[in-house]
Amino acid sequence: LSQLAGGKPSLSRHSSIATNPPLDRSKVKDYLLLSVLACFCPVWPINIVGFVYSIMSKNSLEQGNLDGAVRLGRVAKMLSVVSLVGGTVIIIACIVNLASECPKSDL
Repeated sequence: LSQLAGGKPSLSRHSSIATNPPLDRSKVKDYLLLSVLACFCPVWPINIVGFVYSIMSKNSLEQGNLDGAVRLGRVAKMLSVVSLVGGTVIIIACIVNLASECPKSDL
């Protein structure tokens, strides 16, 4: 219609076919080891949820749902990293707090 009116053809239309390359099954990560390591940090609700997302990512990969596995793996990675960083901050804060409360002896 825009060509009939003398205007330029629309450049905003894109093909409805996805142009993303297909995902390689070996490149999809579930971050299971990272989430297991994060379970040793004292941020329990977050690291357990990260572990659950990691298991869900692994199950999606086994069922052939590569897009879902990538998405769930990303969430598992994010939650595990947040748990590791938060756990490290909590452990350092506890050590500093305990060290400040200990009486110092004069030797």
